[in-house]
Amino acid sequence: MSNTPLPSTRMEQFVALSSVLTGFTTDTLAPSLDPTDPPLKKLYLDAADASSSQTVDALLAAFAKLAGQPSQSIANTLLETASTQPTATAQMARSILKLWYLGSWYPPTSISATDGTVVAMNAYIGGLAWSAMQAHPMGYSELKFGYWNSLPPPLSGVLPPDEANHG
Repeated sequence: MSNTPLPSTRMEQFVALSSVLTGFTTDTLAPSLDPTDPPLKKLYLDAADASSSQTVDALLAAFAKLAGQPSQSIANTLLETASTQPTATAQMARSILKLWYLGSWYPPTSISATDGTVVAMNAYIGGLAWSAMQAHPMGYSELKFGYWNSLPPPLSGVLPPDEANHG
């Protein structure tokens, strides 16, 4: 984010925010040719807005104010990683982060691992947890039979260059 201009549309802002929170590139989160219909970015923004569009707007505003700082610093600030009493915007950021990784919406005030709601059929399959693990959801794979006999593909295509080398 250091030299990148702030995105202009609310959706672009949401994707840029999500990129900072998840550590995945915006192209991974919102590919130009998105195979999902509707795109996950829309489903996820809609889920967050259904919870509280005002809190999402406050989170996007806080994100805009942090432009120019290192991504990890922005993420730590928005997620309030040092706080034991997170604000509503930090709780929303945490719910959005869980949504991208797990494909389920957890209410911002939730601390339970069991009260998530899958937002769409493709959300489970599209969860970032699978890419982070270099795995695939049970019962679903785009790889050819016998793929497990080879090393997994590198993470260089889904993580920013400075983070792909640290895995």
